[in-house]
Amino acid sequence: MAHLMIISRVVGEYVRQAVTTGRGLDNKLFVETAYRVLFKREPDAEGVGLLTQKLESKEMNKVNVLGVLLKSEEFHVVQGLPIHPLEALHSSRVTLIQKHLPEAKIIVDLGGGSTLHPEGALLGLGYPHHPTEVTIIDLPPEERMLSSADTSDTYVTEAGIRVRYLYRSMTDLSAIADESVDMVFSGESIEHITEEDGEIVCREAYRVLKSGGYFCLDTPNAALTRIQSPKEFIHPEHKVEYRIPELREKLERWGFTIAEEKGLCQMPNSFKSGVFDSREMSLQRGIFDSAEMCYLFYLKAIKPGSTNP
Repeated sequence: MAHLMIISRVVGEYVRQAVTTGRGLDNKLFVETAYRVLFKREPDAEGVGLLTQKLESKEMNKVNVLGVLLKSEEFHVVQGLPIHPLEALHSSRVTLIQKHLPEAKIIVDLGGGSTLHPEGALLGLGYPHHPTEVTIIDLPPEERMLSSADTSDTYVTEAGIRVRYLYRSMTDLSAIADESVDMVFSGESIEHITEEDGEIVCREAYRVLKSGGYFCLDTPNAALTRIQSPKEFIHPEHKVEYRIPELREKLERWGFTIAEEKGLCQMPNSFKSGVFDSREMSLQRGIFDSAEMCYLFYLKAIKPGSTNP
């Protein structure tokens, strides 16, 4: 019912603008009006151009356009509506990658293959810096539960970033030279290997990093996932789910210093009550200091020997 009322507002404003501006019922005016009503802001040229082109080519109709905008995260944020928990997690991880990962020129991304992006998940999710090379360590496509974008062993982005794929276990960094890497990133991947293999990954990350280099990880927080699923891991491919002190201590044991600790999707009520409520994840998406009460946690570890923050 609420959506019908909002759609009525879009249509009413569209007709009013068509008459008062003399532009008639043209497609661009429709998209511009929808942006102003739904997002409460002036439309951006890129978004308007894309949707207008789809209307002109009849690839979409006006109902389709409204459907896309009504499902968008921006609409839910502006209108104060919850989004699906998985969308909340994805949105929070995008924020993490775009605003919290440090700048690095030479990167190793553990498990960084992507179903959508041949350049890999890190660049595909909007890493804002400009590395010269990203090496993605991932299993061969046929061994993964989810397929990945078609890739060769090397790929060069439009920005000139060289992406190299090494198809193997993330424990095998033998092709990476000692002290040659500025950042090792493990984006929701450390939980896919055993604790024993996690020790190998920490050792190898320390070896390949330059002094002052970063080992950055985000992973599900067992303090919440055990409330969500007391008897088994939340994903069939998980081999372990860490509590924050467990992973922190593992990293420190291999010589790392923890420089930053954050949480993604805060769930304080679930954490305190012991009763999991996924709606909380949807309503409290983003990055938080209270990592122990969040569904995912992020650690930025540094190999000592530099003045990096």
